[in-house]
Amino acid sequence: MVEFDAYTATTRQIKWEDAVAMTVIPGGQIRQRRGHHGFESCIAWRDDTGSEAVSISYGGSHGDRVMIEAKGVYTPQIVEKIRDQVPDHKVTRVDAAHDVDDPDAWETLLGVVLEVKAKYRLKGERGGDWDFPEDGRTQYLGAPSSPIRTRLYEKGKQPEYRHCSRPGWVRLEAQVRPKGDAKTAYSTISPIEVWGATKFTRELAARVLQQELEPFSAGTVYRESQRDRAIRWMCKQYGAALLSLKEDCGDWECVGRTLEMIIKAERGR
Repeated sequence: MVEFDAYTATTRQIKWEDAVAMTVIPGGQIRQRRGHHGFESCIAWRDDTGSEAVSISYGGSHGDRVMIEAKGVYTPQIVEKIRDQVPDHKVTRVDAAHDVDDPDAWETLLGVVLEVKAKYRLKGERGGDWDFPEDGRTQYLGAPSSPIRTRLYEKGKQPEYRHCSRPGWVRLEAQVRPKGDAKTAYSTISPIEVWGATKFTRELAARVLQQELEPFSAGTVYRESQRDRAIRWMCKQYGAALLSLKEDCGDWECVGRTLEMIIKAERGR
């Protein structure tokens, strides 16, 4: 099962006080600190383990914009609240995680990850002490600056999870930072659809999650095709003639039919 593990949303639809009331879960500790990313203030909630689960940033250079950051086990329910009560929001980061709990999970998934790394010639460093992996190892795919990144890590060996006695607990996670219009598009997609962000994440989804996904662009790179360049040049070069034809025809549908007839006639010569 794939679930959200981190979610950052920005919105002007609600005030920061309402965002706090909406997202903070009873219990734990609430504290205020200095904001970041241009926000003046931040209110953060930590659960009873001391882990920060959600923060609300507001004020400063962003005016009435509010940023809600959720991470960890409470993320799915916080995302549900955000989408239900604040549909008008943009996503600046989303993580979708898949967990496997098996003694052989690390070696099996690492093999797949390294094959994908080599196939797509991806950058990716290691985290943790691989010679003494008692505290867990991590393998990244994608540079730290990349808008799309994945990581495979030994969740059950992290110090804060050792009490669970699950040393075979491994997590494969996709992290996406949408750009442009994709920030809005990503405010409605499911956790599994996050894995459609790019070719290498879709391959990981196919091989690990057994899911064949449609592309779901994060708006990171646009490469104009040769055909698109040719059409754009044609419109620039002959735009005036096309607009004149539209005046004579009455609408663009008629222009299309007229061009179709001309093209067929020229090809038939």
